[in-house]
Amino acid sequence: MIVHADDFGETRDITEGICLGIEAGVVTSTSVMVNMPGTADALRRMPQLAQQASFGIHLNLCEGRPLTRGATLMDADGQFLRKRTLAARALAGRLSLSELETEVTAQIGMLRDAGVRVSHLDGHKHLHQLPIVCTAVAHVLPRFGIERVRITRLGSWRGVHALSTLMREIAARHAARVFARAGLRSPGRTVDLRELLGGRTLAPLAGPAAEGPVPIEICCHPGTAAADAGKPGSHRRENELEYLLSQEFRTVLATSGAALVSYWRV
Repeated sequence: MIVHADDFGETRDITEGICLGIEAGVVTSTSVMVNMPGTADALRRMPQLAQQASFGIHLNLCEGRPLTRGATLMDADGQFLRKRTLAARALAGRLSLSELETEVTAQIGMLRDAGVRVSHLDGHKHLHQLPIVCTAVAHVLPRFGIERVRITRLGSWRGVHALSTLMREIAARHAARVFARAGLRSPGRTVDLRELLGGRTLAPLAGPAAEGPVPIEICCHPGTAAADAGKPGSHRRENELEYLLSQEFRTVLATSGAALVSYWRV
């Protein structure tokens, strides 16, 4: 079981919440945003945590300014396109593959240049799974020797209850084929921590014993109360951190029988 926190470096308060989870031994992996206000603070704090968690790149294509000047990725103010606009361009084939590859390369390169051993790639808002974007990712990761990438497949169409979920599942299944052709590996399943907060157990996620151990990723977004106040969003970061640090979550993990591992074990 990988307990993975997104958004390391988005803000100082988000980074602080993730650090608390890592230091408590319940968060085993995180991924770094390299173009955000909290990036410098995140890079400063990473060396003290390197023995406790893996660090990936949280590819960001929809917030802040890009590291490169790809015209198809930016608005008139030089900011990344908003999520829905980027997705619409990807689906319409209006993103430049070469510009995407250049931006992906720049973001990974910035983390590598800071001395970070990059375990994997995942995407802010899961946009790395979009058409064209996933192709760029599949082209770039082998150049850095990165072999792992997140895929958000549900595993069954029965879990699709909304149009947005359907679109993500279609994108994830397409991306999985693209990533597989590039020789990239992924956890068998990705589960949002909010599902566990809603009372779901981990037992049904395990595959048949004959398949052997299959890594499952619990994706979370912890942060402090100040993180929620400073940057409100769809995740209640303080609640997620409180749950991660609770005895209830430790009991859920113990009941599952899974060992906690980092992304290096995928």
